[in-house]
Amino acid sequence: QLKFLGENEEGKVEFWIGLKNSLPSESFVKNPFLKDRVSLSPASEEFIVKVGSKIDLAQHVFYNDEVFGNSGHLPPQVGQGTTYTVIWRLKSLYNDLRDVRVRAVLPANVNLTGQFFPREAKFLFDSQSREVVWEVGDLGQTMGETNLSFQVSLKPGTDNRGAAAEIVKAAKAAGDDAWIQEIVSADVVGVK
Repeated sequence: QLKFLGENEEGKVEFWIGLKNSLPSESFVKNPFLKDRVSLSPASEEFIVKVGSKIDLAQHVFYNDEVFGNSGHLPPQVGQGTTYTVIWRLKSLYNDLRDVRVRAVLPANVNLTGQFFPREAKFLFDSQSREVVWEVGDLGQTMGETNLSFQVSLKPGTDNRGAAAEIVKAAKAAGDDAWIQEIVSADVVGVK
């Protein structure tokens, strides 16, 4: 119908494009965009849509690790502490990110031991909310993976008897995508 618009008449066309969840790992893409050209003779217009970054966040808990060397009973015993190492792995795909933070909440029966690595990391704990926060800062797309390890002590209660106790709740990473100038985020589930 747009071919037959008269002078000062308006028409409308809408379309959607489905994107793949990720690009091939061997491809190096920074600040990706989609380019589309629409031509209605004699008018022609090009549209560019910036593609936001994807944050790759992983959360793992280990008893046997090379970072701190944990102690305590396996399986954990009611009323006795067992230490574990929580490792967060973080990577930005496609774009540079600013002011990146990773947050999670520790269950009531889990406490920090004060050990974390790397020691220069900005790692905070709010004793009221029980939230741990890693202030990563800027995360460049070409930096590769960055990691934080911290040690916690689980002291199971009687309500944990015969069941796996949660060691760390769901974690969330968020940062400002410098390319699209919006906040992007990723969530991972808690670990038992």
